[in-house]
Amino acid sequence: MTVEGPDGNTGHDAEALMVAVRAMAEALNRFDDAACEAFGVGRTDLRAMNLMENGPVSAGEIAARLGLSSGTVTVLIDRLVKHQYAARHPDPTDGRKVMVQLEPATYAAFARIYAPCGQAVAAATAQMPHRQRAAARRALTMITAAVTDQEHHLRLT
Repeated sequence: MTVEGPDGNTGHDAEALMVAVRAMAEALNRFDDAACEAFGVGRTDLRAMNLMENGPVSAGEIAARLGLSSGTVTVLIDRLVKHQYAARHPDPTDGRKVMVQLEPATYAAFARIYAPCGQAVAAATAQMPHRQRAAARRALTMITAAVTDQEHHLRLT
């Protein structure tokens, strides 16, 4: 039995969309694996580097966002510093805190690795009308929120 919603969409549409989203997630996972290989780091190190893309982050924030212990984060930061991907700096407002930020060469490496992917996505969607791209962006945002909500729910059970 196919259930049709008020907008004419069926359950098959939602199922096909979920299959496409899962395929995209798998492609992104494989891309992240390739990025890890290019950087010579593990997945958690790359996730930490991604957290620092927009500026310095405290060691405590890295621990909280990645679900790691303070000792594990210390070792992670040590690795990133050793590979010259990041540097430690005292927090200017709280001397007890350590802030970690990416080195300029890391931003250049990110550009070499991620810019071509961004350009490929832009090229793949360039022929779509603006309204269709906007609808796709809204759909992906809503799907991301739904999956995030379910992830939080799963962790609570």
